[in-house]
Amino acid sequence: DRISELPDPLICRVLYHLPTKDAVRTSVLSTRWRTLWLWVPRLGLNYRVFQKKKMPWLILVTGFFDSDRVRCGVKLRCRFNKGVDYYNSYVTPWIDAAVKRKIQHLDDLIITKWSAYFHGMPLSLYVCETLVSLKLDGVFLRDSEFIYLPSLRILHLISMMNPNEATFERLISSCPVLEELEVDSSLNDDVKVFRVISRSLKRLSVQECMSEVVIDAPRLGFLSIDSSLSGSYMITNTMDTNVKFVIRLGTYFGDFDETSILSNRKRFCNCLSGISKVRDMTILGVGLMVYTMLIPVYITCTYSIMKGYSCLRWLPTILESFPNLKSLTLECDELQLEDMDEINISYVPQCLLSSLEFVDFNVPLSSVVGEMNMVRYILENSAILKKLTLHLHKDCSTNDEMVKKLLKIPRGSTKCEVVFFDWGKK
Repeated sequence: DRISELPDPLICRVLYHLPTKDAVRTSVLSTRWRTLWLWVPRLGLNYRVFQKKKMPWLILVTGFFDSDRVRCGVKLRCRFNKGVDYYNSYVTPWIDAAVKRKIQHLDDLIITKWSAYFHGMPLSLYVCETLVSLKLDGVFLRDSEFIYLPSLRILHLISMMNPNEATFERLISSCPVLEELEVDSSLNDDVKVFRVISRSLKRLSVQECMSEVVIDAPRLGFLSIDSSLSGSYMITNTMDTNVKFVIRLGTYFGDFDETSILSNRKRFCNCLSGISKVRDMTILGVGLMVYTMLIPVYITCTYSIMKGYSCLRWLPTILESFPNLKSLTLECDELQLEDMDEINISYVPQCLLSSLEFVDFNVPLSSVVGEMNMVRYILENSAILKKLTLHLHKDCSTNDEMVKKLLKIPRGSTKCEVVFFDWGKK
């Protein structure tokens, strides 16, 4: 056939665009095709997928790791079905073979996810000189006196078990060129503090960490914290102004007693104090309620996106923390109308008077009083506003009486332009 007449590298490019299970199935076509799938530059060895196809998964994977293919820079994804402890005895020999053949990318190594059993980190991974990216899920970080990963740039640790504080700190500090770190759901209550100390780290994402997180990364350009504030975050090395900061808060304070609320506010203040000089900030989630009755932390941020459920009630208090704000995007999918009527319109934050130039009110506007009050508050009090973008509810149109009323609102800035879009379009 014509395809078989093509050179091997070109056939491998064709197989690259197929799911791994289909690429493997081509091995039965002829003797020549038997090993071609091994040379595909990206493979996903998912136990569940191959099990559904009734393929000899164990023989297949063992054959792959025993081949010379691993050394050629393949991007490998390994997923083992939850609860399949039988295959765990093969994991370490497989990984040892990959390290011996100088593997560069081991992504999504998931072992018995959501099982009570966590496979221990193969010690050979701690000293793999060629590894560039490593993404682990459901792995126990075994303690080791010697760790050195001189080429590792990307490290993701999902649902990990950690024996002690020193092991995690040693792992991070032993990656001299690490640029991206993601830590999601540490499951060991005995570890009280996670220390992220790195002189090379550029991107850091921390999600649902129950412990205290101490960050010392002076080259950081992006920081994302996704938390219910059950843990605390301390940034010891003040961030550069060019850092992009994203924080997602998931705590609803109405269900907690006053002591818990005050404790969470204190944690949030400590976190913000370390990023007070950033210019680009995104705040997401119902945890914006943390600002209620909160003493502002002054942040030199000039670009901010705030997303959350019914967050607008606290807008004046929030803006008080951003005296240099130039651009603001507000995003809410739903609004509690009774809260909208409680907006404190008597106080005008400094940024509205001296710096705010662009506002995108990315909320589906209708003709309710609370929404009209918010738009009026921004228009009347923003002294140098250049552009206000409003998004209309699907039941509204630019010819509605509401739009006419909005355009008649007095503007604090003579240069302000009001632009309308349909909700969800721009």
